Amino acid sequence: MPLNVFAFYNGLTEQVKGYPYLARYGNTIDQLDIFQVSIQNDGTLQGRPSQKIITEAHAKGIKVFLTVSNLTQRGLFSTDLMTQLVRDRQFADYTWGNIRNLLAQYQFDGVNLDLEKTSPGDRYLFTQLIQRWSTLFHQANYIVTIDVPAKSSSEPLDPWKGVFDYQALGQVVDEVIIMTYEEHWPASPPGSVASLPWVNESLNYALANIPARKIYMGIPLYGYDWSERGGAQSISYQRAVDLAKRYGAPILWDSRQHGLHFRYETMGVKHTVYFEDPRSLKDKLDLALSKGIRGVALWEMNLSYPAVWEVLQVYSAR
Repeated sequence: MPLNVFAFYNGLTEQVKGYPYLARYGNTIDQLDIFQVSIQNDGTLQGRPSQKIITEAHAKGIKVFLTVSNLTQRGLFSTDLMTQLVRDRQFADYTWGNIRNLLAQYQFDGVNLDLEKTSPGDRYLFTQLIQRWSTLFHQANYIVTIDVPAKSSSEPLDPWKGVFDYQALGQVVDEVIIMTYEEHWPASPPGSVASLPWVNESLNYALANIPARKIYMGIPLYGYDWSERGGAQSISYQRAVDLAKRYGAPILWDSRQHGLHFRYETMGVKHTVYFEDPRSLKDKLDLALSKGIRGVALWEMNLSYPAVWEVLQVYSAR
């Protein structure tokens, strides 16, 4: 069965790198998500999308969603805000009303909830919040999707993953985006952001708890450049290829992780780069097909390039 494609459009206007891909490859996308509008401490929303993007996507037969998050201006997920949302019913209802009004104003088809870093001790209260919001959104005829971190067990005490009860959330929302990336991250040793064995293990856990028809597997279109001095910078496919060429570094295929990597040295500092390419994308799409899930979710369109869309077109349900 072909895969549905859910694409994150990172930016609220058409002045971002992903916009030309919407125009050129929109026939490959089933659902477009505009990322992101953020909830403020007073329950209001910061950020307004361009109506042009929504109108153009609808003209191509694409359903359009709005990501609503608890990201602060510093780019961090606010635990304090989530504590207030899950514990203060009046505040949560006020916030939901502001979200609904924005969805109606811009004629969105649904909402994507990217609410992260809630205290794991509030797991049950978080589930209650999502249940209530989902009911209210459904009554207003909106589709509800939620982003959840990838995991292979319940891990209720994990500070990042613990709050997400896959089984309970999967019962109340329409679609679950499994963020199958960040297996390796800036503070970890170098490695694939989404190795195939790790993605497979994450999907198996998801499938044991969530109906397959609701699951979207996250697809990363980026990698990281790790310095031996510590830390890493995110890197796109094209930037990685250009960097390897500049330093004459051979690009190698990791047959276990199913991704590309290379090493180089600059100003006396050694670097290790892992990144994704069309071959690793195809392997992930084949895995998604074999699992019988709903589709895949691209993070994100600004990092895409023509070869990504050419591969996707072969698998797309449209």
